[in-house]
Amino acid sequence: MSKANIIIVEDEFIISDDLSATLEECGYTVIGVAENVDEFLELIATNAVDLILLDINLNQPVDGVQIAHIINTEYKKPFIFVTAFTDSATIERVKHTNPYGYVSKPYNDVDLMITIDLALNKFKTKQVKSIANTDNTPKNTIFIKTKKGLEKIVIADIRWIEAYDYYSFIRMEKEKILATVTLKELEQKVQNTSFVKIHRKYSINFNHLEKVIGNQVEIAGELIPVSRSHKEELLNKLNLL
Repeated sequence: MSKANIIIVEDEFIISDDLSATLEECGYTVIGVAENVDEFLELIATNAVDLILLDINLNQPVDGVQIAHIINTEYKKPFIFVTAFTDSATIERVKHTNPYGYVSKPYNDVDLMITIDLALNKFKTKQVKSIANTDNTPKNTIFIKTKKGLEKIVIADIRWIEAYDYYSFIRMEKEKILATVTLKELEQKVQNTSFVKIHRKYSINFNHLEKVIGNQVEIAGELIPVSRSHKEELLNKLNLL
């Protein structure tokens, strides 16, 4: 089984041929060799790619650094520069592309393989962290403490939340659920969703709002008060004509 699929962007045949042979000997699959940006774009658009090896000087209007910017913007794939350029001006240009490695020519096979292995591992770790962070985003359901225990509620189905002493009422389509948590605690659970506070005692699900009548809103046929201090926030969310 291949360790990874790699594209080589290199305009010198001798170097690209040597790179290809070295990679394949080490268990990698070379998807193809591109000598310019057009060939590269065709390869990456039609193949599953895990890593790109980039030369900087391609004797073309678009060089390797510019291709790196395209990769970052369009494809989000890791890349390593394999180049003879080590001057400070080039290094400064390269910094802004955030490469996963920089190998100078003439390269050492061992150093190249280590750099590739580290780059692939770094990218994999980054993806895992990204997935973990995504898992921490607000869910579409919450579990609420009630006198019956923990009750699962779909956030989108909540009409509004009403403060009731140290508890809260959660108004659903056909029932009112008494939650043994405060309004403030509930607001924290549904933050960054479609809820907006309209009164010290009420937060409503904006998606169920039917009418605004003076200092009241109507949801499911019921009128809920809107305080002066919160009315502007509510009106700012309306798509007024």
